[in-house]
Amino acid sequence: MNVQPWGSFGAGESGRAVVGIQRLLREHGHSLTADGTYGPVTAAEVASFQADRGLAVDGVVGMHTWPVLVVPTRVGDTGEAVRAVQQFGLVRFPGDPELVIDGVFGPLTAERVRFFQESWGLTIDGTVGPETWSFLGAARLPWPLVKVGTCQETNWRVLGSQHLLRQHGAPIVADGLFGPLSGEAIRRFQQARRSRFVSTTVGQLDWPELIVTLQQGDAGEAVRAVQTLLPGGLAVDGVFGPLTDAAVRDFQGMFAPPKDGVVGPITWHTLLLRLFD
Repeated sequence: MNVQPWGSFGAGESGRAVVGIQRLLREHGHSLTADGTYGPVTAAEVASFQADRGLAVDGVVGMHTWPVLVVPTRVGDTGEAVRAVQQFGLVRFPGDPELVIDGVFGPLTAERVRFFQESWGLTIDGTVGPETWSFLGAARLPWPLVKVGTCQETNWRVLGSQHLLRQHGAPIVADGLFGPLSGEAIRRFQQARRSRFVSTTVGQLDWPELIVTLQQGDAGEAVRAVQTLLPGGLAVDGVFGPLTDAAVRDFQGMFAPPKDGVVGPITWHTLLLRLFD
């Protein structure tokens, strides 16, 4: 749940994730049309799949069914599971052509998969395994990951996560390298709040608890986190002054309305998404 944000899909749903589910069912030998509509036929095939594999039979593809349904795919693979990946589009930039859904995992598909993995802070290996599938199969935009071993050059959220951990009292240096000390800091942060889904990765359950609502006049490590995430090269001084306020409003005007200068959950979440390079 924390590092694999599987969505839940059932009767009445539609869209790319449903097409992916249908193509994965076809990969497992089920006969149905990949039309993107989760109707009675799809629900029945899902229920059959669940029964065959000893899962709870409810006809819904959720966090327990997804990991059994997905098929790891990589360069050289062919078939319906590859088509399931390709139909998600995986464009690098707006205006890029979407992948051709030909069922062949070639170099272009691998390139787009790696870009997708980098964009969400996943392991960048070009293979669509459970972690990558979980982000493809999310029901809504997930929070990205920050993992031990990543640095600011490959995951621009590292400094932000470190400053937020410092805001909550973690005795670490915000150095742009999410090493063992940072990993231990997030593990301790998690342990103080829950008994499950504890790891050294900053994930879905962590960001909403790490972030702090901010506005002009505030100061501290959380402000530094915002300043590292905003475009434009702001001074990271931890003071939410007029320049930071203007940068926040500019960002909100483009990506995260309302343009009110308050850095709340929506603005934080949008700052952590890959919206520009």
